[in-house]
Amino acid sequence: MKHSLTRGRTLWLCLVLVSSLPARAASHPSLFFAASEVQGLRQKAQTSHAAIYQPLLKATTGYLDTSIAPSGLVTWKTTGKTLQLDRREVGNLLVLFSFVAQLSTDARHLDLARSWLLTVCSWGDLDLDGTHDLIQGHLLGGAAVAYDLVAPKLSAAEASRVRAVLQQNANALTQTSKGGEWWADEYLQNHNWVNHAAIGLAALATRGELPDSTTQPWLDLATRNALKVQQVMGLETDGLWHEGFAYVLYGLSWYLPFVSALERTTGADVGDLGLVRAMPRAVAATYLPERPSHSVLLHGNFYGFSPDMGLMPLRYAAKRYRDPVAQGMADTWMRGTPSNTWAPELNHRVFEFLYYDETLGSADVRALPLDWYGDSQQAAVFRSGWDKGSLLFALKNGPYGGMAGWQWLKSGMEPRGTLNFAHDHADDNGFYLYGNGSWLAPEAAGYYIGHTGSPGPSANQTVFHNSLTIDGTGQLGEGVRDKSDSAANYSWYLGRKGGIPFFGSSDHFGYALGDGSSLYASTLGLRRWDRHALFLDRKWVVLRDVVQASKSHVYRWSCHFMNGATRESSWLHGRGENGQALGVAVVAPPSFDATFTEQRPVNIQKLNAAGLAVNAEVKPTSASANVTFLTALVPAQESTWASRPVVKPLDANVPDAGLKLTEGTSTVYALFNDLPEQNRSASGLRLAGLAGVIRYEGSSPTRALLVRGTSLDDASRTLISQADPTRVLEADGLSSDTLRLSGNVTGSPRVYAPRATRVVWNGVDVPFHRDGDAIVVGTTDNVPAPSTGTESPDSTGTPPPIDSQSPLGDEPSEGPGSSMPPPLERPETGTSAPGLLRPGELSCDAGGGQLVLAGSLLTLCGALARARRRPSRNRASDTGRP
Repeated sequence: MKHSLTRGRTLWLCLVLVSSLPARAASHPSLFFAASEVQGLRQKAQTSHAAIYQPLLKATTGYLDTSIAPSGLVTWKTTGKTLQLDRREVGNLLVLFSFVAQLSTDARHLDLARSWLLTVCSWGDLDLDGTHDLIQGHLLGGAAVAYDLVAPKLSAAEASRVRAVLQQNANALTQTSKGGEWWADEYLQNHNWVNHAAIGLAALATRGELPDSTTQPWLDLATRNALKVQQVMGLETDGLWHEGFAYVLYGLSWYLPFVSALERTTGADVGDLGLVRAMPRAVAATYLPERPSHSVLLHGNFYGFSPDMGLMPLRYAAKRYRDPVAQGMADTWMRGTPSNTWAPELNHRVFEFLYYDETLGSADVRALPLDWYGDSQQAAVFRSGWDKGSLLFALKNGPYGGMAGWQWLKSGMEPRGTLNFAHDHADDNGFYLYGNGSWLAPEAAGYYIGHTGSPGPSANQTVFHNSLTIDGTGQLGEGVRDKSDSAANYSWYLGRKGGIPFFGSSDHFGYALGDGSSLYASTLGLRRWDRHALFLDRKWVVLRDVVQASKSHVYRWSCHFMNGATRESSWLHGRGENGQALGVAVVAPPSFDATFTEQRPVNIQKLNAAGLAVNAEVKPTSASANVTFLTALVPAQESTWASRPVVKPLDANVPDAGLKLTEGTSTVYALFNDLPEQNRSASGLRLAGLAGVIRYEGSSPTRALLVRGTSLDDASRTLISQADPTRVLEADGLSSDTLRLSGNVTGSPRVYAPRATRVVWNGVDVPFHRDGDAIVVGTTDNVPAPSTGTESPDSTGTPPPIDSQSPLGDEPSEGPGSSMPPPLERPETGTSAPGLLRPGELSCDAGGGQLVLAGSLLTLCGALARARRRPSRNRASDTGRP
């Protein structure tokens, strides 16, 4: 309570300072740059920024000689051709046209920008759909930006007319927000961001021209909202978004320009956003090598992948935080993605142009750790490499709203507001697999908002994801949500919290444990659903699902494929893209039924042009209270399917204990327990711990892994032992003269290495002594920790470190949300206008010393508020979330 009061006083002080700022004298342009800076921008457009500017110029040129109607219908006057837009896109185009008019020396571009701005303002009321929501927000924001950029080229009468329309609509949206409209207090939601940004942009564009008594209430509202968004968004520490990247990128496309303009024109800095600070590493961790604008995480409502919407926040983060990883990820994205000239979705690239600092160095993202953990969304990502052909596996298990939203709602912290989870899916403890340029195990990615009138099928149901159903029922919150979109209206919400309580990796392995025991209705009596994911030799994935309940059920395990699947004995043969296949070896249960169902959710064609995904469901032949599924995901090529690795149970009598995978002369054994304190023997192997792996070349052991254990033995010797349990410890080179240890640095392990004359741990030579055929490692004081996890770059101007530590605790870390119409849709049908290219995937002066001082105090207030609300994080336990 004390902290809430302190935060409240800090926010109050900040708002008082903003309200006391004197209105600057009218000067245009001023929101993002001054007239004196235009020539410099033109030079950049021809040199360092040409790759950004040329698509903007080409797209704008395609709209010359057009008119726009309130319906969103664009007409080319000379040809009579038409194009139907989403009316939000009209606001986007106002930004694009007016910016190009500044940089182009072709007078026709200025004529286009003036014509569209004056036409839109001739409509008066911009609430074209009667909802006081995104259409009005886009049009108001777009008109405000366009007015700032082209005002010097308007007559006095025209400028007055535009200001009147800005006033009319900013007043309307302001009153709507103050009246308690549903989006008004949803601070982790893009309707809130877009609409308040529009109000703020209108205030900033007309200050000094309209009376302060008119513009100041708008600015106060937008700034107050921005402070609250900043505070709640500060909980978002991993850069992911519970609805998926598309939703957050859409909201930021308007929100970041507003906070930038606010700082430039008033000195008030509310643009230090935890989400954006962390986003570059999240994007880098999850992007697909052949498709840098795509993510291995498909969770939440799906609208395809924008070819360029993610570039603007990356450039913002690079510039603000001097973050070379953000710069490097943006460069990687641009190099691997064709330019988009679909004009209605290029407004964000205007700001990418303005944020891009060509003097900042660019980090090679391939130097980042291969494995990554996202604490808010509870996501684990493992990859074999960064080059084309690499394999990526992801496990996602966060609560609706992510841990950030969950913690915000649970704690009741200020600012109080509504957590909207309409675009979340019941997809937890679900996995994704991509490799060799193909989706191998996607989900049936689609759109379903959970309303009674939502177009079906209900793609938010668990059965559309690579998860688990019980008696044909999925997780809490699937299907229609009849108590509104607010999480607080569901009594089960706070108790439904998945998580990844364990995550670790080494040179050749990754291991994650997902806890799904609380995801389902309590009436089912589910006591345990632990999903163990072993990234084996960075070539295969072993999944072990331990399911236990108080009564008997029919459990169905799901895996989706792009282009069909069949059963071949104990294997599922799934077909991907480009001649790729995924084999799923079902080791346990030994007797099972398999069914294959085509699913066609809304928007699936944006993932698979065939318009479907196939759900393969595996279930035991009889119901039971407890079952363990043990499966191996084995990527292959269709042309070599017959020669894929052989997978068999370690012990046919206990098939869920582990498996044996043979490829050529190499054999890999994986042995498991349900809990780390358990012991198990199978096929001559003995494990004290959660999991163990031994790799042989011929008859010689070459590599071993011990996860949360004290010993791993084969029939002839102890391969790894340690008095205190390891976390993840790999020993590679068991039969060579150099033993390479990797993983978490704990304890003093004893490792079988009869020929070793050198021991290297996480790249550093360590002392050891010999004990017969084994070596015993001495001190590990100088051994670096494994470099995986989420860390934000610092804001001191020092380039942030590329390496960061993984979570080391055994409890889920606690830690946002948005609810939107999605990233704007291009029309699916209709005649393309001349010169237009649709994307393949988706559619100055601060005002004097008094103002500078007030702005500096506001920045200090924000820093104090952040410092007060952020306790230091204990990386050893990773439970120090606010």
